[in-house]
Amino acid sequence: MKQEKLEAILTTAKKMFARYGLKKTSIDEVARVASVAKGTIYNYFGNKNAVYLEIISREVNWIVEGILSAVAREVSPTGKLAAFVRAKFLYMRQAAVILGLDRDGIGKNLPRAETIRNDYFEQEVMIIASILKEGVEKSVFRINDSSLAARAIGHALRGFEIKLMFQENKEEIEHYLAQLLNLLFYGLMSKESEERSNEAQLPCKLPV
Repeated sequence: MKQEKLEAILTTAKKMFARYGLKKTSIDEVARVASVAKGTIYNYFGNKNAVYLEIISREVNWIVEGILSAVAREVSPTGKLAAFVRAKFLYMRQAAVILGLDRDGIGKNLPRAETIRNDYFEQEVMIIASILKEGVEKSVFRINDSSLAARAIGHALRGFEIKLMFQENKEEIEHYLAQLLNLLFYGLMSKESEERSNEAQLPCKLPV
């Protein structure tokens, strides 16, 4: 299959999955809108679920790459943690297919989709843990177990995805995230760091 046809199929399917969900999206309609034969989709992917899994895998990779890029642009551990949060929700707001996993109950009927989602969460935890570890080494954060703290932060942030999923007010989400960041920084910063830094309160505005 030419790359152009592959991308046309995935682009079309992504829009339809995001709008109608997996169950209500048909291969017939994807083929029609993408201007390809239905058999072409089956020949390449096998079935509709495989198309869906390819899309969420791509979304996960896109989100992780965006997060890593945002974190890499920061110097301080606090700046990196704030950048992580901002980037996560910037990209999650646009990754409508994986965001709809819980809404549509796909994870229960398509275990592979849930596995991809869980793998993504583990990648998030690893990124957070590396930031916290650096913060501890630089005497910016005071925590005993960076891995455990990272997992706790990851679970806390995952709760905000539910608000995004149900179209919670954007300003309200920004407010909650800003408060969470301030709580994390006040609770994690060592006294030595607090005395030499004014970075404890960082705004968490989500880009449009």
